[in-house]
Amino acid sequence: MAIAAVCGVILIACQQEEKLPDIPFSVWRGEVVLRNGYKTPEDSIRLRALFYDCFYEGQEVPDSLYQIDVKEFREDSLFTWLIDTVLRRYPLSYNFEEKLKPLFQRWKALYPQDSLPQVVTFVTGYGPVGALTMEQDMCQLCRKHLMIGLHYFISDTFGFYPPDLPYFIRRRLTEPHIPVFVALRLIRSKMPQLSPRHLPKMVDYMVWHGIQLYALEKLLPELPDTLRLFYTAQHMQWLEENARYAYKEILPYLQETRYFTIQPYIGEEPFTKEYGRGSPPRLGWYFGWQAVRRYAEKKDIPLPELLATPVEKYAELYEASGYRP
Repeated sequence: MAIAAVCGVILIACQQEEKLPDIPFSVWRGEVVLRNGYKTPEDSIRLRALFYDCFYEGQEVPDSLYQIDVKEFREDSLFTWLIDTVLRRYPLSYNFEEKLKPLFQRWKALYPQDSLPQVVTFVTGYGPVGALTMEQDMCQLCRKHLMIGLHYFISDTFGFYPPDLPYFIRRRLTEPHIPVFVALRLIRSKMPQLSPRHLPKMVDYMVWHGIQLYALEKLLPELPDTLRLFYTAQHMQWLEENARYAYKEILPYLQETRYFTIQPYIGEEPFTKEYGRGSPPRLGWYFGWQAVRRYAEKKDIPLPELLATPVEKYAELYEASGYRP
């Protein structure tokens, strides 16, 4: 009987084991080619394709201009120093494929008809206003490439990030967060836009971010919630103790459209001012995630269908979730 019970447990575990599609996957180190020059004709072809796809956005740029741009990159001493700094943090032996392949396998399982982009690591430098250019520089999805800016994942204490990035943002500029930003770029490519110009309500922001967090949970289940939420362990502890109280305080603002009124609950801040320095920021994201998770599990909604949900349906989704902490 004991043997049969053990065999049954093993069988259930095997049945529940995740089955991922076998895909060809590689990460090309574009910054290495830019720094060291072409070792093979293929290097030249790949670098040119990257520039025309991501930097020139498919436009017909003269080859002479491309050559000038590459030359300026290579002759800029500060830029080459930045590449060398990146290569010390991420040497050629660093296994990006091992870190990122499960994510792309899960993505391929969701969208089997889509072609996967060529994943490229690169170094582009820092914009004059870092907070405005950071997100695209960190991870850019082009027509055929997905470009990871490794210069934004050196260390939370790296001294040469743009000075307008506060520490609570710098905390996520680390190696463990790379899969999170790659996944977010893929996720948002399948979602509708949400712009303050359209006067969305706070509930719309909550569901929009909540869908992303739910998708991260499904695409990167091996990562802790703290990484996916950009929270600390103390933030999670605060939520365990105070979520119900905080949710009651947020409820009157669900239909609010004035961004400056709802910004404390959905904007990038080090904490929620109303609850003090020990509280987590972006509480609207967290509650939106919990509502989306409950809705998706209750309705058994496939993730691609959830990602494609129109913004006009977000409030209905939230109400149908029946979520209450």
